[in-house]
Amino acid sequence: MRLPSKKNIHQVRGNIVHSVLEDFFDIKIEGISKDNYELDFKAIILDLLKQKWIENKKDIFSLGLRNEEVGYYFNESQTMLLQWLDDFLEKLDTNNLVESFNEIKPVREEEFVSEKHQVRGFIDAIHEGEEINLVDYKTSSRFEISEEIRLQLGIYALLYSERNGKMPDKATVNFLKFGAKELLVTEDLIEDAKRTCKSMQQATKSEHINDYPMQEGPLCKWRTGQCDFYEHCFEGKSLKETKR
Repeated sequence: MRLPSKKNIHQVRGNIVHSVLEDFFDIKIEGISKDNYELDFKAIILDLLKQKWIENKKDIFSLGLRNEEVGYYFNESQTMLLQWLDDFLEKLDTNNLVESFNEIKPVREEEFVSEKHQVRGFIDAIHEGEEINLVDYKTSSRFEISEEIRLQLGIYALLYSERNGKMPDKATVNFLKFGAKELLVTEDLIEDAKRTCKSMQQATKSEHINDYPMQEGPLCKWRTGQCDFYEHCFEGKSLKETKR
């Protein structure tokens, strides 16, 4: 129906944090002091957050949140990024800062497209060292690899394998609020992704809305909000009132 969807704080904040983590590895590592590297890195990542937050200020304040709520999400984003930084610093060889930083630096926000399986996606970070590890960042409040996330990781592994002719070793979700959880990439994981892609293609061939009956679920309405189109489905609001 091409109905417009609304932005929300989780989406906007998630994009900001992802952007910070993407740009972090573009810093000039040669200018980092070996004596004060922890403070330098902390200042850099917090400055990036402030910069991205200001760049998205218009979207943030268009959401109608109270100042206390905006402050809460900003502070929570700081906490997530500093926790990520702590994990990063543990991997860094401070005796050879520049070389170690460049070795750890991942491929970032790489787009993958599969015409065969009719899927596409951006992988947040790809580490290609002794092991190939695909990493997805999550700012969610749950610390579990759900079936949906497992499918997402399986599709990423499928996309990577198709392009590169080899399977990644691991697929990791970094729940920035809590820490990382990883899955070993297996043939079964990739085959499950292939089967789901195929079933989705078969189930979405029709362009007639009546072939997609409404199925109420947890994403219709939840404790702190509801789907942008909830009023159309359950309260009789006309599509003409929203369509543009």
